[in-house]
Amino acid sequence: MKQLTIFLVILFNSSLFGQDIKWTTVTKNEYNPVQLISRGVVTLDNGDKTPEADLYIDFPAERIYYRNPLNNAIFSIYKNDFKSISLNEYEEGKNVDDGAFYGDVGEEIAASLRKKLYEEADLNFITITSVKKEGFFTRNQPKFEVNNGELDVSNKSNVSAKLIGINLSRIEYLDEDGDLWDRGNYGTLLGGGGISTNSDDKEKRKEARKSARILNINFGNKFFLNTRDLYNYFYEEYEKNFYKALDDFKNDFIGMNLKDLLKEWGPNSQLFELDSNTFEYVWVFERKITEKESSTTGAMNSIKKALTKSESQTTGSISTSYGINTNASKYNLGGYGSIMNSYTKVNKDSFLNYYSTNVTAQYSQTRTTFSSQTRGTDIRVDDSKKIGVIVNKDLIVTDVLEKNYFPTPYYGVEIRFVDE
Repeated sequence: MKQLTIFLVILFNSSLFGQDIKWTTVTKNEYNPVQLISRGVVTLDNGDKTPEADLYIDFPAERIYYRNPLNNAIFSIYKNDFKSISLNEYEEGKNVDDGAFYGDVGEEIAASLRKKLYEEADLNFITITSVKKEGFFTRNQPKFEVNNGELDVSNKSNVSAKLIGINLSRIEYLDEDGDLWDRGNYGTLLGGGGISTNSDDKEKRKEARKSARILNINFGNKFFLNTRDLYNYFYEEYEKNFYKALDDFKNDFIGMNLKDLLKEWGPNSQLFELDSNTFEYVWVFERKITEKESSTTGAMNSIKKALTKSESQTTGSISTSYGINTNASKYNLGGYGSIMNSYTKVNKDSFLNYYSTNVTAQYSQTRTTFSSQTRGTDIRVDDSKKIGVIVNKDLIVTDVLEKNYFPTPYYGVEIRFVDE
């Protein structure tokens, strides 16, 4: 079978540079919630039809929550409780039977319901030039031609999308049709909200996704050979912004009164008298990381949660005080996180707010390769962090010591714009 190829062109406004990248995150619920909402009508097994109402659809659980508009009562409707469903946002209310609703058509329905989330998600806007799609998954083979002496493709189509994440080999985005794409140099994964399929369906989808291979990328009038080249552009801005924000972080605390810091950071761990007029206060935040790996080697790659214990994937656990994000999420486990929480009050627009969230996210995701042979390791790492301030006899901060307090950027880190 002749291999299908496409062009991926990411276009930003010609004036866009690194400082215009939105260094912010949105929650998964803002672009791919577990429950998708639509208005519609449910035809029950006995043939009765419900009044049009709000339907909360949980595809992974194969459950629909029906809210009665008259008395506000809520009913749970399972797969074996209804005959068909008509949703206003899917093909103008076309009836879909129960088998198709949680089968092949389910991905398309979920995408139609995510369209409005695409408009609302505060993510970086991109435009993708690809070959035209046939149906929901499949795409035409590109029709190459020489136009005015230049190689071109005659069946191109433009798709607007929002960028979710990028690393050395992948780019993940939500397009204007509500489709979630995870496209790379060596293949493609597609998020589907946990809808179950049989093996034949998965093979067909796998073949369809292979057609989404990237050949070249255009970003703000800059051309890139592949995802790695585009990633290099983002990483350069990511690294530059970090060191600039780190300088701002130190300068923003200079001149503050130590008593105010103690209220925000908590009691200090150590105190050193440097001379009769100079003192150093130090906060120590113990952080220990256990990294466990038990994986198999093989031909299929997938994205797995690192904090989920399994015999076939890398796992990790973080104990004591770890977390530097400012949103007090599951990664903010205490003292270490309080530093950034206090800094948000000083400089809420700092790049460190985004950076800290992205860093902690690296502990929750890992790439896993499945295979037929298993190996395992268990490593305990002491990665405690220290931060200190130098104050004068009047307890006014004159300098901030933060060497290695923030993890320094490293090439290869995934740059994500969503908080899972």
